[in-house]
Amino acid sequence: MSAWQAGPGSWGSEAWWWSWAALTLAMTLLAALAFHWWLGLRRELDRLARLLDEAQGGNVRVRFHSRAWAVRPLAERFNRLVRTLHDIETERRREETRRRQFVAAISHDLRTPLTAVLGYLEAVLTGAVEAQEERRYLETAYAKGKELRDTLDRFFEWARLDLDVADLPAPRINLAERLRQVLIEFYPAVHERAIDLEVDLPEEAWVYCHPDLVARVGRNLVQNALQHARGLSSLEISLRRDGDQWVLKVADDGDPVPDEVLTALFTPFQRRPGSPGAGLGLAISRHLARAWGGDLTVARREPRGLEFTVHWPRAQPAPGEPASGRP
Repeated sequence: MSAWQAGPGSWGSEAWWWSWAALTLAMTLLAALAFHWWLGLRRELDRLARLLDEAQGGNVRVRFHSRAWAVRPLAERFNRLVRTLHDIETERRREETRRRQFVAAISHDLRTPLTAVLGYLEAVLTGAVEAQEERRYLETAYAKGKELRDTLDRFFEWARLDLDVADLPAPRINLAERLRQVLIEFYPAVHERAIDLEVDLPEEAWVYCHPDLVARVGRNLVQNALQHARGLSSLEISLRRDGDQWVLKVADDGDPVPDEVLTALFTPFQRRPGSPGAGLGLAISRHLARAWGGDLTVARREPRGLEFTVHWPRAQPAPGEPASGRP
């Protein structure tokens, strides 16, 4: 007799059995899927643990990528963490390189003039030179001593740069007037060397910056041209408004500069062979320019020379004061 002929009772028992079997199969499949998912999750977490050990051991280049949706938020956080550690490590190595350069530069730039000073003084003290030559030796020792002092001042300035900028207030000043005060200092040297100096400054150019920082950057740029621009015969200095900024340009007509020298102009302790100084003036100037929200850049001029450009954010006119400056 078939299940159709067995009556309602038999059909109900068989239907219950199939339902139970289907439920059992579904639970088995779910358990298998859960076990498989758990194994995959366990493997991903084990892999993450190994990568954490690598990162803890100093390998901050590791990254963790996972297809498991439950692990993806953890993977993203892990990757952000190691990227941050990588940036910190990169900056630490960069600072270590700067420190070594700083020590090497101090050793070289202080030892050379100091050795010269001691040598000239020893020659005078021991009577190794004629009496008429003593004054020339002493004058040379004095000049070398001043060079040594200037080098020490520049190193000290670089070492304290961040502290100096942070400690200085940023009052509203007339940038054009401060630059005029700085340029006056160089007129004797420019006149003595017969350099054609062209200055184009407005009456007023208001910015928020400490006057000492303006002076340091202005002096550094003019001194850089006078000391390092070979074949210099003219120097152009202009200040013009460009939108919400004041733009200072210091341009020379010196001999062409090799590409490797141009690309390293703002690198601390890098300088052209045979050039005086510690190779810090332009690096300090760029650091200061960026500290007040501006920048310092350089470009070649045609047919010869370099043009340095400094940007200052323009201060808004004071209440009742007309906007000044020409575009």
